[in-house]
Amino acid sequence: MKKLINITICVFALFSAEIYSQEPAEENFFCCSVYELHKTSAEIITHKKTKTSEVESQVNETSEIINIEANETFRDENKQITILHGDTQITRGSEVIKSQLTNILQLEDRARLSGNVTYSNEGLEVDAPYAEYDTKTSRSDFLAPTYKYPSLDISGKASYAVRLKNKKMFLRNSTYTTCDLIDPDWNLISETTELDFEKGVGRGKNVFITVKGIPVFYTPYMQFSLDEQRKTGFLVPGWRGSWAKGPDVFTPFYWNIAPNMDMLIQPSYIQERGSKIESNFRYLHKEYNGSMYVSYLADDSKYSAATGAPEEDRYKFLLNHKQKINKNLRMNMHYEKVSDSDYYNDFSDGIYDASKSYGFRNIEAIYNHDDWKIYGEFLSYQTYDTTVALINQPYDFLPKIEVSKRWNKDIINYDFWSSFTKWEHDHNTKVDGTRADFQFGIDKTYLMKGLEITPRLKLQHTQYNLDNQSLGYSSNPSKTIPIFSLNSEMIFSKKMSKSDLVHQIKPRLFYLYSEEVNQDAIPIFDTGLSSFSYAQMFRDNSFSGADRNSDANQLSISLSSNFYDLESFRNIFNISIGRIVYFQDRKISIDNQTTDTRTNSNLIAEMEYKPTENISLISTFLYDTHGKEQKTQYNNHTFQYKGKDNNVFNASYRYSKNKTAQGDVSFAWGVGDNLKLLGRWNYDLKNNSNNADSGDDIETLAGLEYESCCWKVRLVQRKFKVGTETYKKDIQFQIMLRGFTDIGTPLGDLISSSIKGYTDKEY
Repeated sequence: MKKLINITICVFALFSAEIYSQEPAEENFFCCSVYELHKTSAEIITHKKTKTSEVESQVNETSEIINIEANETFRDENKQITILHGDTQITRGSEVIKSQLTNILQLEDRARLSGNVTYSNEGLEVDAPYAEYDTKTSRSDFLAPTYKYPSLDISGKASYAVRLKNKKMFLRNSTYTTCDLIDPDWNLISETTELDFEKGVGRGKNVFITVKGIPVFYTPYMQFSLDEQRKTGFLVPGWRGSWAKGPDVFTPFYWNIAPNMDMLIQPSYIQERGSKIESNFRYLHKEYNGSMYVSYLADDSKYSAATGAPEEDRYKFLLNHKQKINKNLRMNMHYEKVSDSDYYNDFSDGIYDASKSYGFRNIEAIYNHDDWKIYGEFLSYQTYDTTVALINQPYDFLPKIEVSKRWNKDIINYDFWSSFTKWEHDHNTKVDGTRADFQFGIDKTYLMKGLEITPRLKLQHTQYNLDNQSLGYSSNPSKTIPIFSLNSEMIFSKKMSKSDLVHQIKPRLFYLYSEEVNQDAIPIFDTGLSSFSYAQMFRDNSFSGADRNSDANQLSISLSSNFYDLESFRNIFNISIGRIVYFQDRKISIDNQTTDTRTNSNLIAEMEYKPTENISLISTFLYDTHGKEQKTQYNNHTFQYKGKDNNVFNASYRYSKNKTAQGDVSFAWGVGDNLKLLGRWNYDLKNNSNNADSGDDIETLAGLEYESCCWKVRLVQRKFKVGTETYKKDIQFQIMLRGFTDIGTPLGDLISSSIKGYTDKEY
């Protein structure tokens, strides 16, 4: 037996000599150095398995005590070598090392372990066929180890690894993944790796990222996060964009400025355009928060070639700020500016931004106290759509101020609302000036056995002070209009027998009288005719904005019916139908010329059916009973199914007479355990670029999404309309490695905007 033990010691000594001589330096580990022999200050206590209770008490007393357990112990007093055999265990504080055979060299403060070596310390777990442990420094060296950190979902392999007392681990020829270690879907493979568990940072050299064994990315150096802590440093390089636009290769740098402040700086190179830099600064305080985004591309050669103009600098600046000044006062600010009208068309990834006509800049303040509300705003626009003539661009208001308050009293309720706005426009023929609007109202609600009646009287006065007024009109026009309304409604309820359903019927009458006042001298700043809807029947003005007040002598009649589930607290079915009966012609219009002589409005109906939490059907109908040919004025039908596993199906149809006829189908649907199909088809059935009735695509999208436990990949092909005859086409993909990084173009927002109800889960 002694002979066998001596041979084993010699073999292990030769096998580990080269490995153990490699001491990791602070910056360049795995460098060679001479191992210095020294005496240990730690006390080594060995005992057999039968004395575990005694060992535990000793460990708790001091972490400097090294406790050793074994089934058999052999000592060489001359050479000061102890050989432990059979379920050996070394314990030092939170460190636990187990093996089948351990050789302790007291003179070198070293333990050599072999045979199913396992190491655990502060969440880290390592398995290896052979290891060496420094009893003075707590350094551990492992040959061909596998490691894992269960709380962080981290695991990997290496040809060699070193664990230091400062919670750092150094690996050579290693892998790193958040997948199952036996058969990982993705791996980070590096020549050398440093894992700093205290700081939560990993660093690798000569790094390959593989997915299903296929290399998809290489970088000579990479820094990555081991946990969710924010850390300063370079993030994983990658690319975005599309196959149509060409790759946008970027190297992001994250700066953790303070616990409540950070910045992402991202230099990139765009094919055929040049170098671009982006930065996004964010800040968060209990009283305020915001962000500032800057993008700059110098001398865009592709844009110059397309426009025939000299090379231009392209940029975007976006600022958002929200602040709570005190418990009653808050302020918001938004500022957006781009270098040219084609910026969003060239650099956006969505149909909304690509077709964006305006960008706005505003600052607003809101004050609330004791039912008083004061609102102030400065607003201006930047026009992106070059087809919009200057004369048709919106007004700026510099400023707008609104003051309102409502008093609810036992005898009567009354309210006050006022606004002051200064309007400005860049076109030399447009009317500028100021508008002051004052509204004072009183009302009282009477309740009588299910009947609710509310009479209301309002007086509105609007005063203007205008520049560049039309010839023949006053520069100081005004209007004063009394408005009377009477609202009455009843509710009839009945619980259905043998069910939890309650059926409610709500008839409603709303009478409105508004005096006709000539408004020809008043310009149009922000006013338009409101779209007719069910809610619009019960408002006292058919126009939006204060530049026009409709004349009215009319009665709105409606009937609602709904079924309410007491168990699920859900409206199962609701339908409302109504129309307006006019007692006189309406002479007030936007153009001051049109008179509406109809005796009643279109018939409007709204319906919502929700038989389950997953299914909903919403429909709106607008029907002209006086029409001779096409009586349907408007209808909109939307169906949605939203099931488990983020499965979504949408189908809608929208029709507006002489304007729109569009169908829209979208879905995100699982076809297997991990695979999901993505799709959208938004089609204009009536108006294409030639104004024919053959139809035209608005947006098409087709894609795949594969998701496993530790990674997700998306592939999306899109085509969407950005002009009368202009389309953008692209193919984009994204690889998401859980707990590590994303590669490719971020697609979550794009898919969510195209497929209603799709939820982009954090990964």
